[in-house]
Amino acid sequence: MRTQTRVNPQVQHNQAIWLAIKMGMNDRGVLIGKTGGGKTTLAKFLIEDDWKPYSVSWNPKGSEKVLEWNQTHVTSLSELYKKEDDEDVKRLVYTPTALNARNERNQFEFFYWIYERRNTRLYIDEATEIQYNGLKPPDYLTACLNRGRERGVSTLTATQRPSGVPMNILSESEHYYVFKLNLHQDRQRVEQITGILIEQQAELKDFEFYYFNVSRGLLPRKLRLNLNGVE
Repeated sequence: MRTQTRVNPQVQHNQAIWLAIKMGMNDRGVLIGKTGGGKTTLAKFLIEDDWKPYSVSWNPKGSEKVLEWNQTHVTSLSELYKKEDDEDVKRLVYTPTALNARNERNQFEFFYWIYERRNTRLYIDEATEIQYNGLKPPDYLTACLNRGRERGVSTLTATQRPSGVPMNILSESEHYYVFKLNLHQDRQRVEQITGILIEQQAELKDFEFYYFNVSRGLLPRKLRLNLNGVE
């Protein structure tokens, strides 16, 4: 007689939520929240997606948590270009030197390379580090955001200061993951984009976040991140 293995309903529930909040192959997402609230943990999950086997993470502030990821790490564009022909390297982290991190030309070349590379998930660890010409992002970052879908480019942009990032960087996305923020003006910007009230954001605890999906018309849902999944 065949014995049936009972599956914990809570585990099934958690797995279903994990799948529901994942990005589509060529989707765009925004991760918002203060340092230490769980943002980088969720970013790693969203990047290491079997549906999107190639990813490049831009780590301009040298985040220690990102540097701990078990991926291929490089510190220069020349190293990055060399890895392109290595079929065994699927997930890259580019942590530029302090001199290059905010260099306009370096950023232009990096985003151009992503756009031309195609079929890649780009993760931007801090959007306030992007060099804006007035309120205009670098041309090829705009291309990745606006026209990337047709080239297989998916973007995930993180920031802890959404009020310091041009609106079009944050508004070109289907997925929003909103963790706790400290400043009123940042919560106000999030409310403008997602409709999540300032008061609701203020009540978030560490590792709690709201998930909001524009394309599916889903209302914001509060979830909790833990080491085993989402509650």
